[in-house]
Amino acid sequence: MSYKQDIEKCIAYMEANLDRRVPVIELADYLGYSLYHFCRVFKSICGVSAGAFLRELQLDRAAKLILDGESVTDAAMVSGFDTPSGFTRAFIRRFGCSPSEYLRKGRFMMMKAEIKKMDAFTAVGYCLAPPEGEVDVLDNSAYWLGKDFSGVSKEDYQKLTYPGFAEIGAWMHPDDVSGELYYFFGPIVKDKDFIPDGMEAIDVPAAEYAVFTVPAAKNPEELNENICRTWKYIFAEWFDNSEYKFNEAKMDFEYYQGENTYIYVPVIKK
Repeated sequence: MSYKQDIEKCIAYMEANLDRRVPVIELADYLGYSLYHFCRVFKSICGVSAGAFLRELQLDRAAKLILDGESVTDAAMVSGFDTPSGFTRAFIRRFGCSPSEYLRKGRFMMMKAEIKKMDAFTAVGYCLAPPEGEVDVLDNSAYWLGKDFSGVSKEDYQKLTYPGFAEIGAWMHPDDVSGELYYFFGPIVKDKDFIPDGMEAIDVPAAEYAVFTVPAAKNPEELNENICRTWKYIFAEWFDNSEYKFNEAKMDFEYYQGENTYIYVPVIKK
């Protein structure tokens, strides 16, 4: 058997024993090598020591378990780590972030889009001025959070709604005359018969959308973070790896319905 075949056999042995610390001498004995000879052969073929290689396998397994729903402690214990603190330190060295942060990122890496058509609709809402200076709309997603809407009474707002209604939030393109950008937030309505003072109506044309479900959040701060991450994932990764491109002739928006949040991005085939 060649050295390469021996090392492949060794790696298979490692993969079958990821739940414990396997001493390097045990690996050498498994192949019938001296410790010195085994270490030299393994590093020459794999580029790292056997101990480091095993640790990477264990961390990769733990990362997958975390994404699959295992707790950080359980993932650490069944991947050969004695303490959660030691596991966290090794995890950060391997992935550049803590296990909890990796879980948040992983949710976005696994995010799928549903492609669907939506008919034209009308929404009535508030027009919010942007912050001073240059505005990065991706960093200012869910811009409605924390804003003052007391200018319109709750009674007038409720007149716009109906069972199962949804609200949208969207950065509106600058108009041709003023060049001003603003953020629109309000409910989708059945008609324009009633528009409260301080609100405006917009018509959103029919389009085909890639629809993304924003991960659920425990509080408004986490919701804001999840929405921002979703927008950035869409434009930084999803479009590059999909068969679609952004349809600039249509409108993208956040879609809020009950406790669920979605992002609608207009698309056309590449």
